[in-house]
Amino acid sequence: MKSRGHSNGENSKKGNDNSIVKSIVFYVISIFLSVIIIMISITIMTTVVLLGYRLNSYYYYLIFIVISINIGILVISLRGIIHTYPLFADHNKEKIILMPSPESKKTDDKPPGKEILTTEFFSQTELDIIDLLMKHNNAMLQSTIVSSSGISKASASRAITSLENKGVILKKRKGVTNEIILPETYFK
Repeated sequence: MKSRGHSNGENSKKGNDNSIVKSIVFYVISIFLSVIIIMISITIMTTVVLLGYRLNSYYYYLIFIVISINIGILVISLRGIIHTYPLFADHNKEKIILMPSPESKKTDDKPPGKEILTTEFFSQTELDIIDLLMKHNNAMLQSTIVSSSGISKASASRAITSLENKGVILKKRKGVTNEIILPETYFK
């Protein structure tokens, strides 16, 4: 059997990363060239004025237009880099604390900056999947979760999507199935 390398999910992620890198390289080159053109234009203008050459007003307007356009390109490029920053930001910085019962509402021992979720926020199927993941080092294939838990494929898929939307788990494409990962979680 031939090895196909990356799965479609991995290829699309890699392609997305490449397009982000290409965008940033484009913006950096654009900024660099704009700064150089602005510096050259200002140098030419200063040299002409200091040497006392008399130029037609059209040349001054031309240099002013060149500088203005390059300042515009510089600003657009800087905004482009600023807008690509969130693509690199770590969106999973907050850790979620799961509490087994709604009665234990003590927040005295809550670590700062952490969200507390009680089991009342989860269905029984979701709690079963969380428990199964915790028993298997916080990572399993979705197909393995279905086969070992006795949950139907549809119910498992809905529960996993719900857990992913709540930010409790991460889902990564792994061949024809998904790898379900339970990141750092605190159970009290």
